[in-house]
Amino acid sequence: MKEINVYIKSNELSKVTDILLKHKVGVTFFDIQGTGRTPRSTSEVIHSYQTGRTIVPKFIGRILVLSIVSDTTAAQIVKEIINSFEFKDEPYGVLFIKDVTDAYELGTSVKGDEVLVSK
Repeated sequence: MKEINVYIKSNELSKVTDILLKHKVGVTFFDIQGTGRTPRSTSEVIHSYQTGRTIVPKFIGRILVLSIVSDTTAAQIVKEIINSFEFKDEPYGVLFIKDVTDAYELGTSVKGDEVLVSK
């Protein structure tokens, strides 16, 4: 099994989730804040009680999409996600693939790849 982690901007969420749902795999996503290797080039206007001021935020908002998939479908899913983005100078995000050694369904005797299959 493989764990696919995709860090993207929020406007790209449907593109990634549509691919995952097409392959009938589970999808989880989170709103996250963090920093990466790409420097923040644009500033944000922060509105407060006083007049608005422009700052460059320390942390950038992204979406983390998580999915656990079988080894047999992982390569195809990753290929489709990568090909859904056109090449440009600034990256859309980043995709990581991790090995999952085992999985157990809590409260049952189901384990391994069977955990990924709907009943």
